[in-house]
Amino acid sequence: MSEREDVLRIFDKSGAHSAWGIKHCTRVYHLSKELSPNLCLDEEILYIASMLHDTGRYPAYARPNIDHTLRSKGVASNILQRMAFSPQKIPIVLEAIEAHMYYSEPGRSDVAVYLRDADILDNLGNIGLMRLFSLIGQDDLIQTPEDALERARTFAEALPNKVSTKAGRRLAVKRREEMLRFLSGIKRQAAEFAAVL
Repeated sequence: MSEREDVLRIFDKSGAHSAWGIKHCTRVYHLSKELSPNLCLDEEILYIASMLHDTGRYPAYARPNIDHTLRSKGVASNILQRMAFSPQKIPIVLEAIEAHMYYSEPGRSDVAVYLRDADILDNLGNIGLMRLFSLIGQDDLIQTPEDALERARTFAEALPNKVSTKAGRRLAVKRREEMLRFLSGIKRQAAEFAAVL
């Protein structure tokens, strides 16, 4: 069985919510490549890091009171050793996983920097909105549609400033505008409806 097949099987048994599951990981992988066309990122490292970066969130692997980045790093380490993944590449994968969140400092490797930017960007724009609304009632911070809207406002304001690369910052501006248009429309329509009552 190939490494890619092994990784895909992990999703099958993980209980991953769609907001963090295979589609999110695949978008992060492709967006990392799109943001770095002039770099020769190691394809194997980028793919594995992208696919495993959120495993610590999944019900099969999550642990209470442990940040998912650290849990993902530990789970990935075990998986990569079982897969007989290149020992020279494992530290690069693990660094990218540990540093992928917007509240983390970017990692040292190009893979870590571009994976982090791609993960941040997947929280913005129309896809970011869809992900937030899919989490209503599934995430402690997003129990209501109003919580999702507030989180969207927070993301639109804060996340573009967390993006490190020039290509990523350009895309962050566009995705921020998508979110702000949506939020403005919701506010306008809610005000119109309130005026009718």
